[in-house]
Amino acid sequence: MLERSYHLARILEVHVALSLDRRDEPGAGFWNALLELAGWPPPGSVDRREQATELVVAGSAGPSVRRSVAAARTAAQAVRPSLPSELYEAVNALHWRLQEDGWDSDLHGYLMDVQMTVHLVDALLEDAMSHDEARDFVRLGKFLERADNVVALVVRKSVELAEAPEDALEWTAVLKCCFSFESYRARYSAPVTPEQVVGFLLLDPDLPRSARFAVNAAQESVRRIDERAGSRPRRLLAGLHNLFENADAAQVARRPREFEVDFRALRQPLEEALAATYFRPSRVASAVPAGEGGGRVPQQQQ
Repeated sequence: MLERSYHLARILEVHVALSLDRRDEPGAGFWNALLELAGWPPPGSVDRREQATELVVAGSAGPSVRRSVAAARTAAQAVRPSLPSELYEAVNALHWRLQEDGWDSDLHGYLMDVQMTVHLVDALLEDAMSHDEARDFVRLGKFLERADNVVALVVRKSVELAEAPEDALEWTAVLKCCFSFESYRARYSAPVTPEQVVGFLLLDPDLPRSARFAVNAAQESVRRIDERAGSRPRRLLAGLHNLFENADAAQVARRPREFEVDFRALRQPLEEALAATYFRPSRVASAVPAGEGGGRVPQQQQ
């Protein structure tokens, strides 16, 4: 959930800045497209920045920064003995800071607080928490959420910008939504182009914010959690890995919806397999000896 709060804060900050950089005042289409990126159901006609901002920051009828951080705090409370105290305190303090309405007077500071706190939590996860099964479950959820967010962002923006493929300002904003603009400029000397942005954000194996990197990191976490090579989560993650490994950037840029369909065809059953295998204990699973089936059976998570 912290990954989702980061994503929401990031895309809102970038789109507010983009609206100020435009020559014309963006209308309902611009802000409703932002809400779609944020995962909101169609809210009707939202034609002002203030309306869209309030929904993404504090709305209760769809994904919002506040709701995501509150859910992360609840999850952290449930496993608090497994977490470094500083990590829990960072999440708890952020939750209470976000209950204040500072976003209406200092939106940038409000959203940067969310993003920097998530970076702090990530650092504490890596440097202050044992690299054990609990940490791998946190990383698994984080990177699957990141892959979902990046695929949805890139596909929807590719469709939205299909009639204006050379709009460098818009494609630069897509990179900034994924905290990847500087990394892109370090990699490419050429101007920002749709095909290169799509390939970079979806398929680059070395960019921590790419969907492919996220899938590979999730796959590594499941391998450490579950040593059974034939387990369903491992098979489905192997399928996702192969999808990104074999994809062609030019083809994905031409037909982004097709790539998303292939991604969702594996991602949805993976969600179900993870829940059934690790988060809904069964009598059969608990009765299987640890050495049976080719590897260690992970502890069931509550």
